[in-house]
Amino acid sequence: MSPAIPVLRSTVIVLAALAVGLLPATAAQAHQPGAPGLRIKESRFHLKATGPGFVLKLTPRGLDVRIDEDRFGDPATGNPIVRQTIDLTGLTLRPFECRNGTYTIRTGTFKRTWRVSQLAKRPLPYTDGFATGAPGIFTPFVGELDGTVTDADGRTLRFLISDLVQEVMTADTFSATAPIHGFFVDERGRVRDRISLVGRFNAGRDGQNTVYGIEDRGTCRQLANLPYGPGSENAVVTGPLFVFPFSAPVTEPRAH
Repeated sequence: MSPAIPVLRSTVIVLAALAVGLLPATAAQAHQPGAPGLRIKESRFHLKATGPGFVLKLTPRGLDVRIDEDRFGDPATGNPIVRQTIDLTGLTLRPFECRNGTYTIRTGTFKRTWRVSQLAKRPLPYTDGFATGAPGIFTPFVGELDGTVTDADGRTLRFLISDLVQEVMTADTFSATAPIHGFFVDERGRVRDRISLVGRFNAGRDGQNTVYGIEDRGTCRQLANLPYGPGSENAVVTGPLFVFPFSAPVTEPRAH
């Protein structure tokens, strides 16, 4: 992979954290639960995601997010809702490698809203480097990307992408659901390629019985080495977005 700037979920939070040992991880089983509190209803050209205090709807025509500030995440923690908008125009970002083309971002924004439920260390294989950049447990993270890309022939397409994270840490367990969905739409409104990557992670709080994996029902997936130190090589990504900050097994359920 050529060098590129990764679009991080949490560039504004910096705090060192220590990693802990764990038993060997196993591939995710069918119907692995991931984190509670996030429901995903997906068809080929429609996504509805309902999480704690938000509803997100994505189609090839648009991306709509409704946030209830009084219910978003866990207000009882006292941690604030954080909002940030990144202008993607002019940045050197890893292109999306898809079945029907390679797409480079030319213009767009990445709107991000999240609330940290607690400062804690995620179990391995989350790396020390990722812990330094993202020590807070996201309950939840809501990302909205909207802009234009060009393909290898110079044609312009619109992209619409949702990037979500729901993490829940209890006294005994850590779980995460990390879905990325999106569409690349041509000038006639036709979907050229589709992102559908859903990562799920379940483990004991200290890494016991770790199980994780990624379901891919789309046409856009690649591997990249992420800048989070040893253990962040060969992560599953789509363009500048990553599902998990470490290598994870992928299954390809039948698209619906």
